[in-house]
Amino acid sequence: MYSILSTIGPEIPFTLLLLALLGLRHGVTPRASLLIRAPLAKVFDIIDLTDGRTDHWGSTSVRADLVDAASQTFRKTYTTTLSTGVQKSSQALFRIAERVLNRRLVLVREGLDGRPTANELLEQRYELSEEEGGTRLSMTYVWGSRPLLAQVMARADLWGGIYRLKGLAETGKGNETPYALISAGVALVTGLLSMVAFGLVLGWTAALILVIGLFVHEFGHLLAYRLMGQPWGRMVFLPFLGAIALPRLAFDTQGQAVFAALMGPGFSSLLALACMVPAALGDEPNRYVALAGLIAVGLNIFNLLPVEPLDGGVALRSVLTRLMGGWARFGLIGVGLIIVAIGLLLQQFVLVIFGGIAVLANVRQRRIDAGLQPLSRLQIVISIFAYVAMTGAYMTMLTYFMNYATLLQTSA
Repeated sequence: MYSILSTIGPEIPFTLLLLALLGLRHGVTPRASLLIRAPLAKVFDIIDLTDGRTDHWGSTSVRADLVDAASQTFRKTYTTTLSTGVQKSSQALFRIAERVLNRRLVLVREGLDGRPTANELLEQRYELSEEEGGTRLSMTYVWGSRPLLAQVMARADLWGGIYRLKGLAETGKGNETPYALISAGVALVTGLLSMVAFGLVLGWTAALILVIGLFVHEFGHLLAYRLMGQPWGRMVFLPFLGAIALPRLAFDTQGQAVFAALMGPGFSSLLALACMVPAALGDEPNRYVALAGLIAVGLNIFNLLPVEPLDGGVALRSVLTRLMGGWARFGLIGVGLIIVAIGLLLQQFVLVIFGGIAVLANVRQRRIDAGLQPLSRLQIVISIFAYVAMTGAYMTMLTYFMNYATLLQTSA
């Protein structure tokens, strides 16, 4: 045990701390305030609930229907049209708790009796005041407990929403550009923070290559969401951990979940293959090419490990759930224990961490892929084949780049 503890680098405590923070759930109340160059009455009319009115926000429409006049309770129906033509809808009840014309509007969530409030929007507050040049709009959303990343996204989405309202009030058309800019800003800032974190441990060259590799990997997930017809998702880098791509909408099938998971390492193979081109063309060995290839391959071999929350573990979770039903968690625990044992044997503390996470995630009974259309037999075969093929390809490329690095050292 001492020998494996002696291999722990300075990044491991930060990794454990970040993992703990990511697992924490807490209520979040983001607030945004913006000057809108439009009259009070016009801005209030946009945010007010009116029976039968439908607002269009990009690919999503929101319809309000009065369901109880006495309590002023409305049903909001959110319908998103995917690029495939499929429509996804969800509903929520909101009661007007306070309404002061052209000044204040408070909407409180209804219909959650007996249901958990985690990840649910519980209250919306709008406050308006006259200001030189227009109207000052302040928006506050109250959410139930959410994981840390979801808390960050709640703030980003609120700012995107208030800029969209600003565009509608000033030009008559909702401005979707701020959503894209805010998402890009979150990715850029967290990417720079990650580069600094990795740079302190690995050196700046390796850190830059690693962040680029993470970007390509996560872009593969984002591309998968788009191929399903969803809007572009969001990318967030996690210092000392990696990065994550977040879809805008929930999946409908296990096939989508597996496809999205495997598209990360699948798309990243293009980067690894690109690093093989110079040698194939007869160029002299280059240490930067060797380093980039090793990082790209190593990153994706690690992500293909069959433990959650890594891509291989997400794919395995869906396949085992389809094959084993409620017993799937015992299979996931078994795989997690195997990874822990391998980590102890190889004295790789990171493997112990992620294997342990997989075990702890499945100790208690949980609903896995609840409500998703199960994988078909053909999809199971394709999923297993894709996983084995990618793992084999990356192991082959790892051997290639190890030999390439050896050749580089010999020539030096």
